[in-house]
Amino acid sequence: MPTRRVVTGNDARGKSYFVFDGPTPGHLDAGVFQTDEIWVDDPAQPDPDARRDPVDVHRHHLMPPVGGSTVRIFTFPPQAEMSEITPELVERVRARFDTGDAMEEDNPGMHTTPTIDYGIILSGEIDLEVDAGEVHLQAGDVVVQRATRHAWRNRGDRLCNVAFILISSPNYR
Repeated sequence: MPTRRVVTGNDARGKSYFVFDGPTPGHLDAGVFQTDEIWVDDPAQPDPDARRDPVDVHRHHLMPPVGGSTVRIFTFPPQAEMSEITPELVERVRARFDTGDAMEEDNPGMHTTPTIDYGIILSGEIDLEVDAGEVHLQAGDVVVQRATRHAWRNRGDRLCNVAFILISSPNYR
């Protein structure tokens, strides 16, 4: 189910109001995961009145625009459910979710993005894997991911929902 998204703006008189209030149009159920694009801030396309919805309903991008940010809710299914991934499914997902060259072909799930990411575990449990090992996370934990090689592994038996704020940073290009 798409996440409810409330976005505010200022009218011509400078008074604040609600621009959007409802399910995000950026819901993507890819079968092996779900993601809800909440907002994309792109400095190359300024819209101070927030009248244009920056969420692309047809194609999501793992990385935010240069100098911008992206907010998304990502749902990781249990790893046991990932066994039905086929090459056809991978291609269908790639058609809707552009990961650029971040994902490693020979180590599924492992990737690196030139961003600083804040990951907030909303529900469930998940393991964060890096080169030096892994850490188990649960609801309420927060991760600061600083352009390092990593993978998310849901080894539990329930869905895990994580809110991600990805920020394009000149420190990590």
